[in-house]
Amino acid sequence: MADGIYVALSGAIAQSTNLDTTAQNLANASTDGYQRIRPVFREELSRAGSLDPGLHYSSIASTKLDTKRGELRDTGNPLDFAMPEGTYLAVSTSNGERYTRAASLQVGIDGTLRTAGGASVLNESGSPIRLTTDGSPVSIDDTGQVVQNQSPVGRVKLVSFATPGALTHDQGPLLMATSESGSATPATGPLEIGHVEASNANVVSSMTDLVTASRTFEAFQRVIDTFRDEDRKVVTSVPSVSS
Repeated sequence: MADGIYVALSGAIAQSTNLDTTAQNLANASTDGYQRIRPVFREELSRAGSLDPGLHYSSIASTKLDTKRGELRDTGNPLDFAMPEGTYLAVSTSNGERYTRAASLQVGIDGTLRTAGGASVLNESGSPIRLTTDGSPVSIDDTGQVVQNQSPVGRVKLVSFATPGALTHDQGPLLMATSESGSATPATGPLEIGHVEASNANVVSSMTDLVTASRTFEAFQRVIDTFRDEDRKVVTSVPSVSS
């Protein structure tokens, strides 16, 4: 079998992963606070003794979060806020503590301050922020202090990471810390009240990336098929050697 087929196969696998990440970005282009994923490609020389050491192979070395802030949308809601780039809101989910840029908040029926997705918003001590359910007005100031009926209730937990690009998606706009991102450390505002951050994944660019990745994947498939056809010709054309 020709060594080149392995090069084409590595390229097809890399583009398959690229297709997956691009499709995820496209699916979340309208998800507030979502941060898109970028595949990081790596080219390496063959080190296998049976293959030509001069062959170059491509692979997805990793994926990286694009932490650039998305466009802001003015909502006028006193429980909506946008954070500085690189800052995240800590929330509690059934899977543990998670982090998000989607800070459109509401008071749940149990009095817990929650994100639009239902996650509990944490205070600086790491506990859910709870309010009364008597209809008293609730707001947040630019330092993250939650106020109900003109009385401070608690400050939302804002965090940052040494390497935010190494955070990984849990679901939707929720992110998880990794060993590469480092642990969450306290962060501060100022917050932009009455605004919501849109996804930084653009529909048009995501569609373009999807088409490009799909065509590249198909091109690698055609190369693989060509190598396989050539191998079949060699097998069928070489005369058998009788003993």
